Amino acid sequence: MSAPAGPGFALQLRDVWLRLGREVILRGVTLDVTAGEGLTLLGENGAGKTTLLRLLGSGLKPTRGEGRVLGFDLRDGRAVRDAVHLMPVDGGLYPDLTCEENLNFALTMHGQSGDVGAALRRVDLHGAATRRTRFLSAGMRKRLALARAHLLARPVTLVDEPFANLDDAGRQLVLTLLGELRAGGRTLVVAAHEPALARQVAPRTLRLHAGQLTESA
Repeated sequence: MSAPAGPGFALQLRDVWLRLGREVILRGVTLDVTAGEGLTLLGENGAGKTTLLRLLGSGLKPTRGEGRVLGFDLRDGRAVRDAVHLMPVDGGLYPDLTCEENLNFALTMHGQSGDVGAALRRVDLHGAATRRTRFLSAGMRKRLALARAHLLARPVTLVDEPFANLDDAGRQLVLTLLGELRAGGRTLVVAAHEPALARQVAPRTLRLHAGQLTESA
């Protein structure tokens, strides 16, 4: 087990570079996020936001530099994955499983228990509980992914474009559930193209441009 990070830090990166093939995606990224903090990550398409989230979730390893999540080295994949939930832009759901099965499987994989029925009711999917995920609309899949993130409630939650494919009511539901995660002490990183919405639950704002991370007003 790696030595802990600085006191109170959930996420730390030091001069992290990431190369995928011949392309350099992240260039000397340094970051400190305190436990329980909400961070909005802005940037144009292709800026590297999704890549940075995947790296923080231990889905990718730094080419150079160091990083820690709740004190665990990013290269300690199992420990990091036990502490982090990544909600990708496509939801990361299993298309041949029903809504109920997707949530039950997520709980089993993390060794947790929870009220799946209540989670589905919370996102207004109780009527689709036995429907295969492949037959859901994009907005319904987004709500199912959000229900899973809320049900798992990992100490660090990384969310990629949570407001996409949702109507106004769906976006308000995102704000409510992500706000509850933060109120429960979870660290939240939201990559979004809607800064005004994202800042309501993740007020600190950083911008990723050309692989470099800077504070944004």
